[in-house]
Amino acid sequence: MKLFQDMICWNREKSGRIVLEKQISSLQEHMEEMERIYSGIRGMKHDMKNTLSVIQRLSAGEGNGELEEYLSELNRGLEKLEVRFKTGNTVVDTLLNMKYHEAVRDVPDLKMDADNLMLPQGLEIHSYDIGVILGNAVDNAMEACRKLKAKEPEADAFIRLCSLQKGNLLILKVENSFDGRLVRRRQEEFPITDKADKSSHGIGLANIKSTAEKYQGTMDFKVNGRVFILSVMMKNERREEDGFWSNR
Repeated sequence: MKLFQDMICWNREKSGRIVLEKQISSLQEHMEEMERIYSGIRGMKHDMKNTLSVIQRLSAGEGNGELEEYLSELNRGLEKLEVRFKTGNTVVDTLLNMKYHEAVRDVPDLKMDADNLMLPQGLEIHSYDIGVILGNAVDNAMEACRKLKAKEPEADAFIRLCSLQKGNLLILKVENSFDGRLVRRRQEEFPITDKADKSSHGIGLANIKSTAEKYQGTMDFKVNGRVFILSVMMKNERREEDGFWSNR
């Protein structure tokens, strides 16, 4: 029985490592492209707004109301290109914007607040590691909000992200509404999933914990009523032994 339990744990850890490696690989592949695209969008937006302002001033006068309205509409369209989340890290901003637009397709009234999530300029933790942590945390939070709204359509669905820096420690916190039901088995570290693939339960939280431990950190979670609170603490230190360079 002990051997059988050890095999189950080993298989679960192996699955978790495979998922984590894929997440890191995917983030590494997309980081530079995301930064290039968003840098281009910011430049285009800046130039277009200046151009539209000049045209609007030149078009001001009698009989040009229709043109002014058209230019105003173009301006409003440009405002929609504004990045919703501004954490100080391009990769994290892009990730959160992608997750938000994905979430509101299923939960249109979802409130996602990251105003208090500010990453320091001197961030030594790799961007893709922050991405793995926040990506998994937000995925879990989104799933909890979907489940809540399916049961209670009038319920308030929210995800709140914040950060705190104390010395060389970076603390990330993600809170989300959920239905209040959290099932845990004896000797199981993480809650049991409601997803069809029961074998993968806890992998998201396991990957968050594994990533935090790379920076001599830890992960914890608790429940306050119908709010799930995830906390991650890490040392803001560069890890040369990883063989990667930090991307700010």
